[in-house]
Amino acid sequence: MSTHPTAVLTPADRKALVAAHPRIASAARWFWWIAGLSVVNCVLTHSGSDTSFLIGLGFTLIADNVFKDYQAVAYAIDLLSIGFFVGMGLIALRGYRWAFILGLVFYILDGLIYLFFQDWLPVAFHVYASVMIIVGIKALNDAIKAVLSAPPIPAAVPPALEEPKQP
Repeated sequence: MSTHPTAVLTPADRKALVAAHPRIASAARWFWWIAGLSVVNCVLTHSGSDTSFLIGLGFTLIADNVFKDYQAVAYAIDLLSIGFFVGMGLIALRGYRWAFILGLVFYILDGLIYLFFQDWLPVAFHVYASVMIIVGIKALNDAIKAVLSAPPIPAAVPPALEEPKQP
């Protein structure tokens, strides 16, 4: 870890923080669950099924239904949406707060789609997943604060450079 309280965290520092705090990694992986189950939802929708998972993205469901006659457009929107959450998961798993926040904002906006249609189970799950992501953001904030507020570690002086002791 960086040794000075005003030091900027390096990628290695961030990786060590995530490794030392399981809540951070767990929260980052929520983005992968969102993306993965959205893939399943997209496959189900494109195959004509009425079944979907609660955690999936409302945005992809709307795109798939609005662009039924333009499958390439629907697939492109699905790919961009799902890719966004995969990317946010990867970056958040490296300890970057902005990825957590950006992913969370977009997931909350996605939840508003379900809220508009009064589809309460997906709304509830969006709230739950959002809370789990917020727990990760708080854990990351606390870990960063602890590292940056720690006193600097004094550098060891090699014996050859020490001042000679007076008898």
